[in-house]
Amino acid sequence: MELYINGTIYIEREQFATAMLVDDEYIKAVGGRELYNKYKDEAEVIDLKGTTVIPGLNDAHLHFLMTAEYLEMLKLTDVTSMQELIERSRNYIKEKKYTEEDFLYTEGWNQNYFTDIQKIPDRTDLDKISRTIPIAMVRVDRHIMSLNSKAIEQLNITKYSFPKNGGEVKKDANGEPTGVLTEGAIDLVRPFLPESSREEKKKLLNQAMKLANSYGLTSMHVNDAKDDKIEDTLSLYQELEAEKKLSLRFYHQIWFNDDAYMQPFFDKGYKLGQGSLYNQIGPVKLFSDGTLGARTAALREAYSDDPGNYGVETKTQEQLNHEVQVAVDNDFQVIIHGIGDKGVERILDAFDYALAGKPNDLRLGINHIQITGKDLLERVIDKGYLTYVQPIFLNDDIPILYERIGGTRAHGSYAFETLREAGVHQSLSTDAPIVTFNPWANLYCAVTRKRLDEQAGYAFLPEEAMDIFAAIDAYTYESAYASFEENIKGRIKPGYLVDFVLLDRNIFTCEPHELKEVQVLSTIVGGKEVFRRENNNEINRK
Repeated sequence: MELYINGTIYIEREQFATAMLVDDEYIKAVGGRELYNKYKDEAEVIDLKGTTVIPGLNDAHLHFLMTAEYLEMLKLTDVTSMQELIERSRNYIKEKKYTEEDFLYTEGWNQNYFTDIQKIPDRTDLDKISRTIPIAMVRVDRHIMSLNSKAIEQLNITKYSFPKNGGEVKKDANGEPTGVLTEGAIDLVRPFLPESSREEKKKLLNQAMKLANSYGLTSMHVNDAKDDKIEDTLSLYQELEAEKKLSLRFYHQIWFNDDAYMQPFFDKGYKLGQGSLYNQIGPVKLFSDGTLGARTAALREAYSDDPGNYGVETKTQEQLNHEVQVAVDNDFQVIIHGIGDKGVERILDAFDYALAGKPNDLRLGINHIQITGKDLLERVIDKGYLTYVQPIFLNDDIPILYERIGGTRAHGSYAFETLREAGVHQSLSTDAPIVTFNPWANLYCAVTRKRLDEQAGYAFLPEEAMDIFAAIDAYTYESAYASFEENIKGRIKPGYLVDFVLLDRNIFTCEPHELKEVQVLSTIVGGKEVFRRENNNEINRK
């Protein structure tokens, strides 16, 4: 047994302890000096010297395998012009000594940050990088892909290419592909893009887990297993667990862009919650629409800066109803991507249809739920649907929000505090690699409602900000609730897993702007230290 003493140990809102007793993977007791007096002779005593301790952080939605691969790609997230994108890519090809046998694939550009011309890169732009090496570049939100002419040719995208699952192959005045694919059209080429080997993927996952542990993450709801790659992807995590290399606990959101793969998945006997404490089968994951930045989020009224454009509904209402019904009939939880108010409305209609008045015992939930309005929020509150939110999206969306949708709709958006006050279960996530999965950047945006580089700047609807207690609970207890694990994870209480994090400052009393500067001193998963910061002398073992 180990006895931690002299800490600032977060229990729940406004409640702290100074000591906790752990035995192997579970917490036995939490309290104060009395624990030291009772167990000092039979447990290893660890002096926390006042260090702040919180439950392990739990990102409730991200694409972790994609993130692991993304960390090794050509970086485009900080590109601020089309010309810079072209020049950086040219230099990368030269540095890596690419030949015509190679394929340049990367992600992360955001045309909203371009200072020379705010346009979506197309083949004419990417051909300036190379006309002989195929190039595919995905927007930061992963809802638009840009191809150069060589990639269009090699991937066989023609004027006759038609996506099965929503989206569009953009055409020029002559009806020829421009190289821009949106939403489901990206699936036309994904199976033919270069792919890392299994061993390379496992290596990259190991590297990404170490980074996640350094941020204080101990659990994740990962959205990697998709369509025809479900079993291949799940087996990567299972192999890492068998090799005792997992330093995070994973809850797998099973992604169906093509519902042809859904019933066969159920027929193989997969069950919600199946697996171990480190690898569990989670909900069915679906899409309703696209994103605000790409102008593909489905809206009930047209985009303010693009009249006639209502976004993209990736499925008909009938399709969405059917897919949710099939999942519910197989006793599966469902999480659906919905950003625009029309996209959210479609999800609510599908959930109501499938549950047919029954309580939300399967904990169906909406991912993102950004552009809403009073009527949609009332429906979420009334039915108790879960919400998965990404405050860090404000970093990208604040500069474009009023332009995209106007003031009225903007003021009914990102309603974190309204939902929390109404008792809605709301978990925090990042949706990485769309943004960094650093939880401290996410927490900063949740508490301040500001962009990351604007400490003294504009706060978007500050009345919808979470306080630090709500934000930490949403990153711990609420994420555990979303995976039906709220009785063993997300709190520092007797009977809970020994997953906790030691911090370099008291986040409950520090200035909000300090949150993005927080350093994790140590991360414990299952009673084992999986990360320790160099020169960490804050903890003394007696």
